[in-house]
Amino acid sequence: MKQFDVSQDFCEDSRQTVKQQTQNNLEYAREVLKHITNIGSSLRIQMDTQALLKHVSVSVCEALRFRYSALYISDDTGYFRFQASSGINDEQEAYLRERPLPADVVAELINETYRISESYFIPAEAPLWQNEYVTSFFMVVEENVPPRPLSGSSFPPSHRWNPNDLLVVPLTNADNTLLGFLTPDSPLDDLRPTLETMALLELFVNQAAVVIEGTRMYEEARRSSEERAALIEVGEALSSPDALHDLQTVYRAIYEQVRRVMPTDAFLISRYASATDKMFMDYLIDEGIEYPAEEYIIMRPRTRDFLYHAEVGRIFSTAQEYTAFANDDSTGVEETIGNGHPSQSLLFVPVRYAGEPIGMLSTHSYTPHAYTQRHLEMLKEIGVQAGIAITNARLNTELREALQQAQESDRLKNHFLMTASHELRTPLTSIQGYLELLNSFGSMLDEETKSRFINNARRACEELVLLLGNVMDTSRVDQDKVSLNLGPVQVLKAVQMILEILEPTITREERDVEIDITDDLYVWVDDLRLRQILLNIVGNALKYTPPSTNITLSAASINYTDVNKRIAAANCQGIEPGTDQFVLITIRDWGAGISFKDQAHLFTKFMRLEKAINSIQRGAGLGLYLCRQLTEAMDGRIWVESQGIPGQGSSFMIALPHHRH
Repeated sequence: MKQFDVSQDFCEDSRQTVKQQTQNNLEYAREVLKHITNIGSSLRIQMDTQALLKHVSVSVCEALRFRYSALYISDDTGYFRFQASSGINDEQEAYLRERPLPADVVAELINETYRISESYFIPAEAPLWQNEYVTSFFMVVEENVPPRPLSGSSFPPSHRWNPNDLLVVPLTNADNTLLGFLTPDSPLDDLRPTLETMALLELFVNQAAVVIEGTRMYEEARRSSEERAALIEVGEALSSPDALHDLQTVYRAIYEQVRRVMPTDAFLISRYASATDKMFMDYLIDEGIEYPAEEYIIMRPRTRDFLYHAEVGRIFSTAQEYTAFANDDSTGVEETIGNGHPSQSLLFVPVRYAGEPIGMLSTHSYTPHAYTQRHLEMLKEIGVQAGIAITNARLNTELREALQQAQESDRLKNHFLMTASHELRTPLTSIQGYLELLNSFGSMLDEETKSRFINNARRACEELVLLLGNVMDTSRVDQDKVSLNLGPVQVLKAVQMILEILEPTITREERDVEIDITDDLYVWVDDLRLRQILLNIVGNALKYTPPSTNITLSAASINYTDVNKRIAAANCQGIEPGTDQFVLITIRDWGAGISFKDQAHLFTKFMRLEKAINSIQRGAGLGLYLCRQLTEAMDGRIWVESQGIPGQGSSFMIALPHHRH
């Protein structure tokens, strides 16, 4: 037999083998074409995008005989996101979904170095797999083993498929723009792809790309229609009469429309007060639970810059991105809202009206990379309408409040006129009566009676002057026209002067007035205004307590912390920092006391207790209001301490800045 002679049996076996391989290849090609046809028919049945992508992932495995596949689609913001797979479990899908591929990593994968036909094959031995940043986006699929990054540690023979091999088949549209890519993995024959395999694979993927692009265009049109409808509904909801009633109605209407068009695990509306440069969280709903409004702990410089200068808004695709942005302000303040869970994706847009910032809209998702540029643009459009609606609601609220204030002012005016006419008529009637008596019967009266009539008329004049003085001073206080001449004033001397004025009343009613004030206590106040305050308080103690009951006036030095504790215990507003030491003046009586309910309104304008109104004592309800305004104008506080128990009386407390004389 010659060197190249072959037996007839061997030739027959070879022909049978070639015939069998040809038949297998034809069956393989027919199977691929059948799946290509099925993919093409998907467009005609208007399958939604997600179902189509899943169909493509499964079909590529069935047609091209791979165990696994993953499909990525561009989100047009610089990332390629995992969309569908075949052959892998939910845990593995979650691993890929949480790690969208940045465009720079995709550029490394589709490098010409790895080109095979129109696709790219990155073998396990490629230097690229030594880059831990790149490998962190992928995993090796192994049964019963959690997802882990590629290791690149083993290098099997070059003709066999290695678990660390990666095949990237691009999905491109008609103008050759990269839509995404498929990564078929682990072929059933365990061999790396040949040119013939790649030709069939690319034929399949090209057809899939046409269908995916068509479906995306259809869904894009549908989504645009839905978004336009949502914007119309936003406009209708925000312009409805209900939306003008209060801001919370507006906020809820905005939230309901936002959650229709984008992922919204949490939603936040912030209000910016430019006059005070403060931010307020007006509306927060987190996983369906609404939270109360509150002021922001701190106004970050970057937030202020965002409100004034951001053209569209800002997307943070991960919690790390937002943390890096927030920490760049170096405020050292960590803020959590709602349920306290850190948001994984955040979307912010400024809300402006007439070019001026009035707040901010923010949506949050607990899934990374949840938002796209389209979501940002949509929220911006809603923000424009929200700015108009919020401003309209605020103006409407301000108008209602102004109307209520006008009605309340009218009521108070009528009440004051009625009270004042009654209170002024009483001393005037007294003066007129005594003068008429003196004029008609003066010649028949003895000197003592005449003197008593004249003194009574003078006392009525003093009451009239006090009433009118309170009215005039109240008007000046309300208009911020009260002038103060601050200086050191001896507390004991001021008390003695007002007691001299009240001496006739004290003597007539047989009062015992005790003074417990040392002569070294000085306050930094207006001398005249201090005496006016003391005259009102002590005068009230004489008016509204039974004759012969005692009155005590005392004073002592007290520090800032302790005086604020006393004020807080009385449910009153504390003193702002600035003065370390105060003098606390106490006017104590043993009358009927003042109930807790009445204490809350005691220092308001035109306030008179029911028992005072029904008494013979006169007043316009302005004295205590004036005392409070004058005390606070001198950086002090006035309040009352009483259990409201008859016989235990009340203590009026006046805290004023201490002056070391």
